[in-house]
Amino acid sequence: MKLLKYIASTRWGDRLTYFVLAALVGVVVGFSTLALIKLVLFFQFLGFGEASEIRYNQILAARPAWQIILVPALGGLVLGILMQFLPGRRYHGIADVMEACAMNSARMPARSGIGAGVAAALSLGVGAPLGREGPAVHIGASISAWLAEKLGLDHKQSLALLGCGAAAAVAVSFNTPIAAVIFALEVIVGYFTLRVFAPIVIAAMLAMVVREYFLGSYALFPVLPHSITSQWELLLFALLGVAGALLAKSLLAITGGFERVWQWSRLPRWSHPAVAGLLFGALAVPLPYILGIGFEGTLLALNGALESNLLFYLLVAKLVVVCLAISAGFAGGVFGPAIFLGSMLGGLFWVLASSFGLSLSDQGVYATIGMAAVASAILGAPISTVLIVFELTRDYGITLGVMTAAAFASSVMQTGEHGSFFRWQLARRNINISGGRDISLLMTHRVEQLISSDYVVAEPHMTIGELESLMGVERQRLAIFIDENSQFAGSVSLSLLIAHAIEHGMDKPAIEASIDVDYSITDMTNIVTAVQKMAERELEFIPVVSSETTARSELLGVVTKSDVLAEHYDVVKRAREEEFGVT
Repeated sequence: MKLLKYIASTRWGDRLTYFVLAALVGVVVGFSTLALIKLVLFFQFLGFGEASEIRYNQILAARPAWQIILVPALGGLVLGILMQFLPGRRYHGIADVMEACAMNSARMPARSGIGAGVAAALSLGVGAPLGREGPAVHIGASISAWLAEKLGLDHKQSLALLGCGAAAAVAVSFNTPIAAVIFALEVIVGYFTLRVFAPIVIAAMLAMVVREYFLGSYALFPVLPHSITSQWELLLFALLGVAGALLAKSLLAITGGFERVWQWSRLPRWSHPAVAGLLFGALAVPLPYILGIGFEGTLLALNGALESNLLFYLLVAKLVVVCLAISAGFAGGVFGPAIFLGSMLGGLFWVLASSFGLSLSDQGVYATIGMAAVASAILGAPISTVLIVFELTRDYGITLGVMTAAAFASSVMQTGEHGSFFRWQLARRNINISGGRDISLLMTHRVEQLISSDYVVAEPHMTIGELESLMGVERQRLAIFIDENSQFAGSVSLSLLIAHAIEHGMDKPAIEASIDVDYSITDMTNIVTAVQKMAERELEFIPVVSSETTARSELLGVVTKSDVLAEHYDVVKRAREEEFGVT
């Protein structure tokens, strides 16, 4: 026993414990993602009497029109009522995980993860044209955040564990373990180091063991191997990447337009999903491929089995229903819709290019590359997208085309106001996570270690002349007023005191030059807030008190801007050293 305790207390023992946690997260999230998949199928069975992911559209095509219309509408009604009991009365997804990582010290409420899972399963089960990766990642991240909080892990460990949950969820959801790891690092954690990479790999690996045991290891979109006919087609693939980014921008614009329509309609918020379900259910009667995740339609496009007219109708209809579903509040991810839209766009692009008599690769090549282009632009994660496409199709003969389209799509998407769908979602809630990881780190560091006693204690009845003399004798530039009840009564710097003396004279009460007691912080205040408060008053110090309640506030000391900025520099410097592997 003593030997085990010794091992746990060593550096390698600590790392071993953390790897065990990563493995635990991988297994638990693996089972939770499987539960999400089964719950989706359960709601499908309730709505349509039969359930299958790969035959979903065949099931819909065999149902009467009234059922295809009514099931999404009734499901939307139930969802609208359910949303009233969720935090913020809305669905939580990947954007919320990004916010938690950047702004909330990798902390997330577990309740939102459970709610997101139920809402997403209901939405997808009744035919919402969205994906399951968003809720799966949110559930995995919520489990990881809950575990990190219960174990009292620090910010860096919590962030890495959140990445473990996200990677495990993506791996099980799409059978893409390599892409899942890179996605967690690229989108969730935000940087690559061996210290973070290793536990995320372990989590994804254990999650894949769970998936393969229950679901097998088949590729989600098995296609025949393709190859690029000529290298000059890279120019066309670059244009396809640009087209993919424009389609992604259109999705954001149309969704925003639908949101304004909902506001204009003044319909109660809980009724939006029901109305939207009725509309896209009606649109799905002649085009059943647009409902659900869209695996069947995507696979047909990748195999070049859809006619040009149908490609166009599916592209336009899917874009409309996806925007309608998101704006109305249906729960689900955007990766599923992105690969569907991308495959349709790529197929249409091939049809257009072929009309000029060009010698091109197969239509399936362009459908696959279009899938990468749209997904890369919407997710804002080109590296992850390239790997996901390869693992989904197991088609590595078109590597250069996929990479070219993803690079151009991401570059064009970055020229706009929002670099991805998730950042657009956050911007709609007035949240900007640019530089957010640094802010999150800084917000975990409180001022309690920076409190000093470099000031003089002044009595409220002292004159300016008396206080200046006292500060000169004590060689201090700050003075704190303490009243007869030993309570904090205000603060003043030597420069403020001198300025007041020049205007009013040396015989005036010094407390008239002081800053009121509201200008203070507690020892629990983080250094970001401390800097902001000093900047608002354009001062170089701020008093620290024991309580935010003025009647009970006792002075603990002062914090200077120079000390806070020095701590700011040290925190960011240590983070950068960890990020780049410098010890």
